[in-house]
Amino acid sequence: MIRVGSIGLGGMGSHQARAFNGVEGCKLVAGADPSPEMRARFAETYPGAKLFDSTEAIVNSGEVDAVVIAVPTGLHCAAAMTALDAGIPVLVEKPMARTVEECRRLNEAADRNNTFIMVAHCRRFDPHWKSWGAYVASGQLGSPILWRNAMAGFGPGRWYMDHDMGGGPLMDGAVHNYDFANFLFGDPESVLSSSIDLEPESSALDTCSAIVRYGNGNQLLMSWSWAARGNGLHDIIGPKGFIQFGTGDLPDPEDADPHQYCCFTDREGEQTLIKAKSEPDMYAFQAEHFLSCVRGDVTCLSPGTEAIKAIAVADAILQAGPGGEAREVVWT
Repeated sequence: MIRVGSIGLGGMGSHQARAFNGVEGCKLVAGADPSPEMRARFAETYPGAKLFDSTEAIVNSGEVDAVVIAVPTGLHCAAAMTALDAGIPVLVEKPMARTVEECRRLNEAADRNNTFIMVAHCRRFDPHWKSWGAYVASGQLGSPILWRNAMAGFGPGRWYMDHDMGGGPLMDGAVHNYDFANFLFGDPESVLSSSIDLEPESSALDTCSAIVRYGNGNQLLMSWSWAARGNGLHDIIGPKGFIQFGTGDLPDPEDADPHQYCCFTDREGEQTLIKAKSEPDMYAFQAEHFLSCVRGDVTCLSPGTEAIKAIAVADAILQAGPGGEAREVVWT
């Protein structure tokens, strides 16, 4: 039985704790948070779990075999480093850390201490995204591929919109897309980015459009804002057809949530539904995979050595955005 400790007991920490509490092979034995209110809430939900007020306290307690870290992004490096230096395997919320340099340090610490760090890029474990990702990987859209995603809405605020602590939407939100594009397309090569400032009170870049280029000709087009309302776009286009989220012009299926479907439209306009495979909730699937990695049964699907590439994309976009410039994506 693997003893798991939860570090950071807020929103995402609660999601992760529920996931681990629902899978076999582990026991959620402890939680750590500087907030007495968060600790009290955790104690009510998980009676018997031990409580700590710091990362150092839970790591040095001898009570945990592995930890899940869900503190603000700017604190990821310090918390994960404490656990890795103690030889404890880490699952850290995305983004892996705030900067590429911090990610490098964490990967080096994992190697140095003969342990590992996995990053919670949950879309790699999402049945919905995996279903359309498999369609793209099969070649049915042809090549090259352009994945387009535009969204606008008022973001979570607080530390998320602090430049150093959260980095804004193009770091803390869009990192899901960078990572999944890297997963599908391979190593990113360069970005072209242009940003505008719609919310001057926040220190983070709040609105930006960017193109991420890959060596095989594929591209990811992102246009995100956490400072205004607007319509969204999400599709994946290729020379043989395109995939859109939802059911397209086809009737909604009766057997499942239509939001768990995608629709493929070929060059002639013929449409086919793509149904998400029947698998666990992505957080549960992710938790099960992490535990299998702790046991040494599988190779990690979301290691720090891959997650650093998504941070490199985000860093390049944030650096290039204010000047409307291009940047190489560098993580080594």
